[in-house]
Amino acid sequence: MKKKKMTCITCPIGCLLEVDYELTKKEIISLKSNQCKKGYKFAQDELFDPKRILTTTVKINSRFFKRLPVRSNIPAPKGMIERMVKEIKKIQINLPVKMGDVLAINFMDTGVNIISSATIEQQ
Repeated sequence: MKKKKMTCITCPIGCLLEVDYELTKKEIISLKSNQCKKGYKFAQDELFDPKRILTTTVKINSRFFKRLPVRSNIPAPKGMIERMVKEIKKIQINLPVKMGDVLAINFMDTGVNIISSATIEQQ
């Protein structure tokens, strides 16, 4: 059994959770200090299937700008973020591009789409 303290970020309270868990069984044994039910789900996700929104930049063909900010449309598996960023850096985008445009669908078979975080219309 392992123990971990973590701050729940699902609501403004920010409970300092104390979690006892079994990693091999992916099971929470006990959870203390949560003030709502969201704390259990947060701890479970963070311990056994952590995900993060991916943010980075890609190259663009423009005289005025060198990079375009991009992000994932949904949280990506935390363990794949570094590999995903390396692959995204290989992408080069032609203008024009609008904020929200999907630049890569189901990127690296994760179910995550990479979308533009800005609008750039000038070449």
